[in-house]
Amino acid sequence: MMLNLLKRQIVMKHSYFSQFSKYSKMDRTKIFNLLLPSIPPLDGTHHKGQAGRIGIVGGSLEYTGAPYFSGMAALKVGADLVHIFCTNSAATVIKSYSPELIVHPLLDKVDAIKEISPWLERLHVIVIGPGLGRDPKTFDVVSDLIKLISVKQIPLIIDADGLFLITENPDLIRNFTSPIILTPNKIEFERLSCKLNGLTGLQGFNKNVTLLRKGATDEFYCCNPDLEWKINEAGSGRRCGGQGDLLSGSIATFLHWTIASRENINVEIPVDKMLLATSLSCFAASLLIRKCNAKAFQVKGRSMLATDMVEYIHEAFTELYGQ
Repeated sequence: MMLNLLKRQIVMKHSYFSQFSKYSKMDRTKIFNLLLPSIPPLDGTHHKGQAGRIGIVGGSLEYTGAPYFSGMAALKVGADLVHIFCTNSAATVIKSYSPELIVHPLLDKVDAIKEISPWLERLHVIVIGPGLGRDPKTFDVVSDLIKLISVKQIPLIIDADGLFLITENPDLIRNFTSPIILTPNKIEFERLSCKLNGLTGLQGFNKNVTLLRKGATDEFYCCNPDLEWKINEAGSGRRCGGQGDLLSGSIATFLHWTIASRENINVEIPVDKMLLATSLSCFAASLLIRKCNAKAFQVKGRSMLATDMVEYIHEAFTELYGQ
C-alpha cells in the first residue's frame, strides 16, 4: 500500500531541485526519501519533550479556537508539549477545550515579556498569530517578543494576525538568522506583496524568511528557487475557519523534526540544510492537512469543520508517512 502511495505524483514547480540532476522533477518518492528519516521513531528511546516543545502565541477575547487548533495539530502530529501564550480573557476558555494544552495568560500582563521570556528557553519552535487579534497593546508585546525570539534564534512561524503585524512592520523580521515561515492566505499574501514589492521583494528580503502561500494550490517560496514547490493534491472546496491554524501547528512539529535531523538529510550535493529542512516541513504539513481535509469532507461534506479534520490527523499521517 505504501509503495503505491509513494508512486503517486504531486503537482509541483517544474524546477524543483532543478540544478541537481539526481533530484530534478521531484516526485513523491524522492521527497519522501529526504523527509522520512527526520520523523522520530516510536521505539522508546526518546524522553518527553524531545519530539517537540512548541509555543503558540495567540488567543484573545474573540478568538480562542485558533490557538487550540494550532496546538492540537502540533500534538496530534507528534509534538510532546504545547504551550499557549494568550490574553487573560482567553485562557480559561482555551483550557476548557483540552487538558493537553499548557496555557499561559500572559500576553496582556504589564510585565508580559519578563514573564514569557523564561519559557522561551524550553521551546523548539514558536508559532505567532492564531487568534492573536489586533489590539495595539498586544501588538506592542508581540513586537518585543519577536525581537527576543530573534536574539534567542528560535525558529518562527507567523500566521493570521501575526502576518498583519509583519505587514505593518517588516523590519521586525529583517535581521532574523533563524528560520521564519510566513503562511499567508490569498488576501494576506497580497498585503505582504504590496508592502515588499511582490515575490521578488519577499525572496530578497532575508534569506532565512520563507513563505507558504495557502490556497487551492499551496506554493512554497524561498531565496533558492530550487527548493520551491507547488501542491494541489487532495483537499476540497470547503473553506471553513481553522484549517490554517491546523497547518501552522503541523508545520511547527515537522520543522522541529527536520531541523533536528537536518545533517542526516542526505541530498549528496551542497545545499543550505536549514532551508531544506524548512521546505520539507512545509511540504509534509501541507500534504497532511490537505489529506485530512479530503477525508473529513468525504464524510461530512458541506458540514465539515476544522474539528472534524483533527480526527483524521492520525489516519492521514499513517497513510502518508507510515508511522
